[in-house]
Amino acid sequence: MTRNEKLLKVQEIFRDVLDQPGLCISETFSTTDCPEWDSVATVQIILATEAAFDIRVPMETVAGLHQVSELLDLLP
Repeated sequence: MTRNEKLLKVQEIFRDVLDQPGLCISETFSTTDCPEWDSVATVQIILATEAAFDIRVPMETVAGLHQVSELLDLLP
């Protein structure tokens, strides 16, 4: 899976978690771009990402995620 394909899959997760069906994200999309992307949404995004990509993200890593590119870097 290419990085762009991963981004599209992650975008669907963001749309679902943030309840914004038309949301378009890029690698530079960050918590400052979206007030709805708070700590609770971060946990939901991580859980959904873990399920979608069959991975585990260490909790100490979760707190430092503030940009989509940081999440993409964790994906296999």
